[in-house]
Amino acid sequence: MTTPNTSVTLADLAPLGAERWPHAPALRWRTPEGTQRQLTFAEARVATDEIARGLMALGLAPGDRVAIQSRLRPEWTLTLLAAASCGLVLVSLLPTTVPEEIVHVVNDCDAKAIICEDGEQLAKVRTALPELPGLRHVIVIDEEPAAEDAPRTLAELRTAGSHAVPAAALARRRAAVTPHDLLVIVYTSGTTGPKKGCALSHGNYVAVLRAHPAPPQRAPDEPDASHGTVFVVTGPHTIALLMQLLSWWSGYTFSSFNGSSPDRMPAELRAASPAIVPLVPLALEMIYRSVLAPRSAAERAELIDAARTGLRVRRMRAAGETVPDGLQKWFDHAENTLFAEVRERFGGNLRRATVSGAPVSPDILSFFVGCGLPLVECYGMTETAAAATSNTPGDNRLGTVGTPLPGVEIAISGDGEVLIKGDHVFHGYWGYDEGEFGAVRDGWLHTGDLGALDRDGFLRLTGRKKELIQLSNGMAVTPHPLERELRTHPLVSQAVLYGETKPHLVALLTLDAERAAQWAAERGLPTDARALAAEPLLLAEMGRALEAANSTLQEYFRAKAFHVLDRDLSMATGELTVSMKVARPVVHARFRELYESLYA
Repeated sequence: MTTPNTSVTLADLAPLGAERWPHAPALRWRTPEGTQRQLTFAEARVATDEIARGLMALGLAPGDRVAIQSRLRPEWTLTLLAAASCGLVLVSLLPTTVPEEIVHVVNDCDAKAIICEDGEQLAKVRTALPELPGLRHVIVIDEEPAAEDAPRTLAELRTAGSHAVPAAALARRRAAVTPHDLLVIVYTSGTTGPKKGCALSHGNYVAVLRAHPAPPQRAPDEPDASHGTVFVVTGPHTIALLMQLLSWWSGYTFSSFNGSSPDRMPAELRAASPAIVPLVPLALEMIYRSVLAPRSAAERAELIDAARTGLRVRRMRAAGETVPDGLQKWFDHAENTLFAEVRERFGGNLRRATVSGAPVSPDILSFFVGCGLPLVECYGMTETAAAATSNTPGDNRLGTVGTPLPGVEIAISGDGEVLIKGDHVFHGYWGYDEGEFGAVRDGWLHTGDLGALDRDGFLRLTGRKKELIQLSNGMAVTPHPLERELRTHPLVSQAVLYGETKPHLVALLTLDAERAAQWAAERGLPTDARALAAEPLLLAEMGRALEAANSTLQEYFRAKAFHVLDRDLSMATGELTVSMKVARPVVHARFRELYESLYA
């Protein structure tokens, strides 16, 4: 049996994993051709050390930043562990990041090296290179066709490091890492301005990992069997980062959806047969649809009704109430038929599924819990290393995000804002001193979320102070960049985005009356705004405006549909404030049906 991890940093995750579970699978993935492959903890330790020594061979010193622009894949995980082991700071760039954002992030954090996934990402970096004076090294994961200017591959970096840097040098770097040293910088959107980097330390993540429930101990005759699989369906953002570290901390096998096609996600989840799976609401919705879609309308209604009854029985049993014999007999049959079929969608070995990142439909959550799945809501932010509160399968209060994790304090300010304190709270935004960024005051993180605690300490979220829009895939996006771009078009007066808990953004546009009338007259179109707003030529022009604005931003910040309002917003109607700012809640409420129709 293994003893609990007592590390104070994550620098020794790779060697400890190899020591404790040498033959257990650490990473398991499916290649683009469909072949399943894996690395043991011992093999992963070798690869991690080689990458770390390769980065050291580039002359990177402790605390230097290394950016990585890639989808979530084994090399991403190995690079994270390598950076941790030699005191470097990993900076994640999503694969959808455009050159302009590469320039901002790389210059802001002063990254000395960047690791690109493939030729597509490399092309973006090359476009940005003239504006990256501090960048010294470009490495590519997938080998590019031979060329004079071809960058060094990750495989070449590993080989060079093995020859140039002694293992003892890496051991000294590993031993020198402290809990206060930064592990990652994760760039997130603020309500205004460019992205800011959340600076998170080794100690931040260790605090969260220690708060996680310990995995079951293995039998003595199975020293190298893994505890089970952690399967992540999202890309390389905050939740995935924590789950990779958790896998090494506790001996799970880490696997992830390859992202080839969203429709494949439910099938890959089922095949992975995970013990732990973190989900964003969008992923849960996809699984829900995959369960119900093949059935007839009558069969869907029967299953939904059965899940409701199943939830009632489970609540009765949890409360110690007696279940009537007839109901118990029905429940026992459903457990082995209808409910077992639903649970099999998750592979049949699930011990814990969490959903976070955005509000989840209560009906969908109740459906899965009623079918007997250990599905719970939890809450956290990038600034809290992805975790703060959670329900548990044994104490699951639907409609809440649970109670604080061990070592975490939650308070509610006078205006209803959720405040968080603990060793997991980030060090601040990169480049901002404590007096400037203002998110943490007297040790309390001011989250921008509104909520309330019940008498048992369960947190219920009620809204957001910030104007961030939380999409159903877990991404928090600011509406300002796209709105600002749209307003640069001469015909657009106002642009107001919408998309809370939705899969993507949509836009409401209003016309500059004077310019729109002139534009219409030149084309022989009606100049009255009410008539012009429905003209095909005008709609085509607005479509081109949206396409142009979208092209300046990465995917999550783009709007997929729009509606042109037949009048402008005004102060008289309360849609604009006295300072001529859009009163977003008023606009969203007044035009909610119109916005919702854009998702049809």
